[in-house]
Amino acid sequence: MPPKRAASATVVEKPPTKKSRSSTDSTGSASSWATTESESNTPKRSNRWSAVSSSANADSEYRLKFVCLCELPFDDDDDEEDEEEDDDEEGDQGKDESSNKVKKVPHDGGKKCMCDKSGAEQPDHPWKLSYAGRSKLFAQRIMTQLRDPDYFDIYGKLEVVQNLMLDYEEATGNWREQWAICEALVYFLKMEGGELSQIDDGECANETYHLVGRLFMDMLATLEREKILTKDSEVLNLGHIMTLFMAMPAEMNPYGILDDSKQESLGPAKDKKKWHPHSFDSQILAYARKYDIKLYGSKDLDDLISEVEGEGEGDLPKPESNSSAKADVFEFAKKFKSYKSRYATTHDHGAGRKGKATIGGDKLDITSWSSAQRKAHAFNHKDPLGKKEIDSIKQGLVFQVS
Repeated sequence: MPPKRAASATVVEKPPTKKSRSSTDSTGSASSWATTESESNTPKRSNRWSAVSSSANADSEYRLKFVCLCELPFDDDDDEEDEEEDDDEEGDQGKDESSNKVKKVPHDGGKKCMCDKSGAEQPDHPWKLSYAGRSKLFAQRIMTQLRDPDYFDIYGKLEVVQNLMLDYEEATGNWREQWAICEALVYFLKMEGGELSQIDDGECANETYHLVGRLFMDMLATLEREKILTKDSEVLNLGHIMTLFMAMPAEMNPYGILDDSKQESLGPAKDKKKWHPHSFDSQILAYARKYDIKLYGSKDLDDLISEVEGEGEGDLPKPESNSSAKADVFEFAKKFKSYKSRYATTHDHGAGRKGKATIGGDKLDITSWSSAQRKAHAFNHKDPLGKKEIDSIKQGLVFQVS
């Protein structure tokens, strides 16, 4: 492994101060996505983090409400149309139902800029994320910076994705928290450099994507059980996130990922329901049609739907078999347990740390290493983090590399 370069610049940011807040929708009623001080909505510090770790600080806290985005943070033609659309009135901005395109809005902080506007108060604007999902995504970008792929053969990004799956597992019983994790996960994988196709261990990459598919299907099964998988769902970006996950198999097939799997029972064998885990796009489309959920957010949506249709309508689990939170009809919990056992590692690419073999965590986060370990990997054999930065991390601040 080449020596670790010193950080070119650092920024230390303080996470939002914890407060009890509430938000209102366009009718003035309290939103069910508001943060409270209850245990169910306050993310806890995971025991997978080290005592001093900027990854842990970046993961600290966030609020659950929907906000608008002017544009997608990844390449997609659907967020661009002719400049003449900029002249539309604010109330006319949003999705063009006739063309399946999204009108471009000015991303300039002005009156028409949609950034940070309430999602509930902008029903026609397509690009929305829960505040929690957006904050979670921002945290993953920080965590990726702390795990330089030039030196970790992109395994730092695998560690970040594994942490999101662990977050999802730890949030069991809190579907709002789990939805925010799904938002961050699919956006992260869609962003430039976020995909895991370049990992040397192709089998690990393939199994990771299979597990991501099971995770999202588990999410949809949860929303169905909670009676939130509906056309007018309180999850304001339901159709958008479903579309992004539905596009994943087609995007990864050229890399030999999500291109094959054995047929499995979907729910109890007595239900006689079957599915192929690699083609979870069929189940997503089946859920969308069952509950009349409008899909959007892919420039090739019509072609994508036609391709999925060509594979045949996907089976869905019987509601009675999905009535319990422990049902695990898509076997995410079962397969994740096996995955954790198979890919647990203490490998830190030369940092010299010892500990229990795990997936995820912060083994590749240089802020969690000792000063001696960082010096050993620096070109000048000096610790790129000074006392000021280390003290700031200990106080709960977030270190960023630029």
